[in-house]
Amino acid sequence: MTNVTLLDPTSQGDVSAKFLAPRLDSLDGKVMGLLNITKNGSDIFLERVEELMRERFDLADVIHVKKPTFSRPAPMDLLVNLAERADFVVEGLAD
Repeated sequence: MTNVTLLDPTSQGDVSAKFLAPRLDSLDGKVMGLLNITKNGSDIFLERVEELMRERFDLADVIHVKKPTFSRPAPMDLLVNLAERADFVVEGLAD
């Protein structure tokens, strides 16, 4: 008889507590990061987000960043770099 090991692909294991980032008083003068996760339509969605945010706020700059693939988490160095350069980030999900 053969031994079979079954794995649960839905297991989250131990998940550490996460907290929301402190809220900004205003978005005026801030740098917005746009994280494109590379799903279909993400670029269109984020272009519209940028357009609307520029209409409503006096943004200092907008940084566009794209994940290599939507099927995997963003590389840590990409996220760290974006966090260092942007005051807040909008992640684009679409399909």
